[in-house]
Amino acid sequence: MIHTGKCPKCDAVMPTVKIQGVTARELMGSSWNAISYQCPTCETVLSVEIDPIALKSDIVNEVAKRLGR
Repeated sequence: MIHTGKCPKCDAVMPTVKIQGVTARELMGSSWNAISYQCPTCETVLSVEIDPIALKSDIVNEVAKRLGR
């Protein structure tokens, strides 16, 4: 059984969420690739986090660079 939540804004049932790439920035500082999770009906942003796939890629590339590969 799949449990679905409801959008806190439009009350639509959400069996899925929309994911969109965004940039997260510190005030006058660093920035990161991030993703936002949105209601597929009204596009209200439900949450934002640093993009785990981009983070993994950055870590692998940095380790390879430091190992001289």
